[in-house]
Amino acid sequence: MLKNNNGAVITKLARRSMSGNKRRNAVIVMAILLSSFLLFTILTVGITYVKMQARQNMRMKGAVYDAVLIGGFTQQQKQICEKNEDITTIGIEAKAGYPEETDADDTLHTVLIWSDDVYWDVQKKPAMDKVKGRYPTKADEVMATKAALEDCGKGDLGVGDSFVMTYQDKNGSHTKEFRISGMWEGYGDNKVFYVSKSFFEQSGHSFSDVNCGILYLDFKSSIMTEKSQSEFRDSLELGKQQRLFFTSETEQSVQILAGLAGLVIMTCVSAYLLIYNILYLSVSGNIRYYGLLQTIGMTGRQIRRLIQRQMLIIGTAGTAGGILLGSAASFFLIPVVVKTLGIREDVEVAFHPAVFLLSIAVVGMTVYLGSRKPTRIADSVSPLEALGYRTVSGRKASHKTGRGSILWRMAVEQLGRDKKKTGVVILSLAACLSVFFCLVTMIESHGARTMMSNYMNADLIISNDTMKKEDESEWYRIMDDKFLTDMVNMDGVKKVHPMTSTQIIIPWEPDFSDMWMREFYETWMDHSYEEDIEEYKQHPEKFYTFMTGIDEEEFDYVNSTLEKPVDKEQFMDGSTCLIYRDGLTLDLEDIQGKKVNFSQYHDNTKAYSMEIGGYVDDSYYAFMPGMTPVVLVSDAFVDRTVADPWISRASVQYKEEYDEQTEAQIMDYAEEGPHGGDLSYDSKIDNMKSIQKAQGNMMGVGIGITLILAIIGLMNYINTVSGNIQNRQTELSVMESVGMTEKQVKGMLVREGLLYAGISLLLTATAGLLVTYACYQSLNYMGIAFHVPVLPVLAMTVLVTCICTAIPLAAYRMIAGKKSIVERIRGFE
Repeated sequence: MLKNNNGAVITKLARRSMSGNKRRNAVIVMAILLSSFLLFTILTVGITYVKMQARQNMRMKGAVYDAVLIGGFTQQQKQICEKNEDITTIGIEAKAGYPEETDADDTLHTVLIWSDDVYWDVQKKPAMDKVKGRYPTKADEVMATKAALEDCGKGDLGVGDSFVMTYQDKNGSHTKEFRISGMWEGYGDNKVFYVSKSFFEQSGHSFSDVNCGILYLDFKSSIMTEKSQSEFRDSLELGKQQRLFFTSETEQSVQILAGLAGLVIMTCVSAYLLIYNILYLSVSGNIRYYGLLQTIGMTGRQIRRLIQRQMLIIGTAGTAGGILLGSAASFFLIPVVVKTLGIREDVEVAFHPAVFLLSIAVVGMTVYLGSRKPTRIADSVSPLEALGYRTVSGRKASHKTGRGSILWRMAVEQLGRDKKKTGVVILSLAACLSVFFCLVTMIESHGARTMMSNYMNADLIISNDTMKKEDESEWYRIMDDKFLTDMVNMDGVKKVHPMTSTQIIIPWEPDFSDMWMREFYETWMDHSYEEDIEEYKQHPEKFYTFMTGIDEEEFDYVNSTLEKPVDKEQFMDGSTCLIYRDGLTLDLEDIQGKKVNFSQYHDNTKAYSMEIGGYVDDSYYAFMPGMTPVVLVSDAFVDRTVADPWISRASVQYKEEYDEQTEAQIMDYAEEGPHGGDLSYDSKIDNMKSIQKAQGNMMGVGIGITLILAIIGLMNYINTVSGNIQNRQTELSVMESVGMTEKQVKGMLVREGLLYAGISLLLTATAGLLVTYACYQSLNYMGIAFHVPVLPVLAMTVLVTCICTAIPLAAYRMIAGKKSIVERIRGFE
């Protein structure tokens, strides 16, 4: 037989078939368009969000690096890093001294630091907004910030001005006039004076000193396995005093990648289910049409080619439209949303070719799979069978009359008649809801308010900086009982927790204190413990430390964080204490159950012995660390044994979180006294604002993602249900013809919608919640507690329920129109 080349005829027939059934094909095109729009938009804006989060992390760190080596470094370790092909940049910082006082302030919090060109010009530059002047080149020059100058009481100075400052370096205390060679604004630690290399060389410090040299390492790949991190750490042969810290996002990079992959897979599944469901319904509904074509001589192979041409045309149109619409949303709509939210910073939407290719691949694969089974059915059935084919499956052999509402039973029966179709619809909706749930949870949890948390979630921590001075005669009792009482009585203040402190002496003994001091010297000191051990034995008062008292509520908080909680009654009565670990590598087994002996610094006759219950690591208790350990006891014990304890710190909680008016009132009151300038503040409000500044427009883009996803989810259901009801129009018309009223039909459709909504929400609340939690923990490198956002979830639940009940009614009205029952049945045939 001669081959009949009828490809052009099939293509022409495909076009005519599409134009002759515009409503059905429009539904398919819309499904493909929405899916490609969903994929392209979510992935494009998602990449933008991830890049913004990376920028936020860089800003919070103050520079671009993946790992930092502190505790000093040797030239050999630096050379190992330089020879490592995976490391792109190596920046160096070195602490050159500590400012002590100026003529305006004698309680300073700044530090003198030298940095090399790589750190300053490459790693730190992205974290700087403005630079005026130049980096210091002479020993009497500094690069300052507004915050550092204000801390010294010199906030009105600028580039070219000079000031006198007393500072401490390894050679002792010095008073010197410095000239400001430059100033910078940006992120990271702003209470810093950068000094010249010549100043550092004169300071007596060296890179190997435990409190001096710092290496900042930036790696080529942002993905590092635990094995590669461990191998790199081992290659450096770190000393006891050295610490290598990978940034949290680098340390958990594999886990983060798995979480992102999970989100991408969930998004792809949601898009796949949307297309597959509509396509399967539509092609199956056309099998009778394909049967008619067979009666006039079209072969099964030609029918397959016809369907393939139709799907190619529909898929191309839908994919192109979705990508164009996604581009418009990503590059134009999201920036508008961000600016509408009041965020001034420009949005730089990231585009990656892989997103474009992935969108086309997923849509193309789905179109192929969605039309494969109906195509096989159309190809395999005879013309007579095709003419009688209906999409309904799963018919029961018999039907028993049940109890309860007949409309509910009919709705449940309808969902069970074609379990595959129902499952695809529910999974499609549940998948989209789960992606929305996951994203809104992550975005809400990473908001500045959620990320920022102080000790016991305090709104404000006030510290008496005079107590950091070595000379006790320069200490002032700025916070006393009257000060605390006045604060508690302020309208917006809920609670105040004072931290009482007193100096104590821990004498040398071979069991605990000797073990502690050996570990302390190995970790923090640049000379051997053996050089000082005799001095410690004979004059333990030179190695004094502090006893710190906390109240009952603070103890409950601390005890909940301990590896092994201690007995509350024993702690409160003073028979058990806790020890601040101070970064030492001692384990709980090394100290638990041992005794710590101490006496008051000014009264050796008052000696005490307590059993050590455990460690605390919160730096809140390290306000005044000593060489011997800080001992944490109950404030009741301090009140019984110390006549007039000092109040070194106080944590304040407001009645309304982030209450700026109350905070301003407290600070105004605190600074009224003669030593108000000697108080320092750790404000949760200020820290939140710093995070918001670091985040820039990240939250706005996140909100844009969730809004788009919510719209997609709703349109997903609208499209699915419209196609479903369109394929059931004959069945619904037959029901009316045998006595079912229009009201009953609508009641049944509403109940079907409620069932779809209920089952989808149940899946989201169970399986979706588990997936969300897994993805969240994979991406949770900041250690933020998992928190389900109640209001967005409730809004999602109400909206989904309303949409699921309203759309079937709207689709039924649109399909039925004003036609009679006979016209609707005849129109389908």
